[in-house]
Amino acid sequence: MRRKNLDHELIQGYIEEALFKLMEKKDFEKISVGEIAEVAGVHRATFYRHFTSKEDVVVQYLSNLLTSSQDQALLKINFKAYILPVFQTLYDHKREMLCIHHAHLSSLLSHVLEDYFDFHELSLPTEKQSHLDQEDYAMAYRIGGIYFCLVLWLCHDMGETPEEMAQMAASL
Repeated sequence: MRRKNLDHELIQGYIEEALFKLMEKKDFEKISVGEIAEVAGVHRATFYRHFTSKEDVVVQYLSNLLTSSQDQALLKINFKAYILPVFQTLYDHKREMLCIHHAHLSSLLSHVLEDYFDFHELSLPTEKQSHLDQEDYAMAYRIGGIYFCLVLWLCHDMGETPEEMAQMAASL
């Protein structure tokens, strides 16, 4: 049965859930947009109104997850308190995260983390500023470290608690 007259977020959710159901049964590369649309109960054209590709579904899913856990004010005050909701949110969606990892799509997390930390908004040095300052390099280092901690955590089927992961990330 086709779903009609639904809002953007609802359709997005149906498509995301359909993709994860299919990823539990078959390889990501073998899943077609038509299959996703069919399982989601929407037309293929509806899929393309909301997403550009299967990978875009995963990126949007990850981005929405992390955005829901974001509190920018904590970043400069208490890094552990800032990063704990990230680990907790990902842990709360363990099934989907492990599907993403097993489909070899963990690399999509790095771009989402850049957005989460607003790292992409750093501008290139101007004529007056010939180099990036130490804070910029520290943030790049931290994002890379968190990304690889997340990948390692996924490789171990998220065996550590979110609290343990936040403590490790904050101590590095």
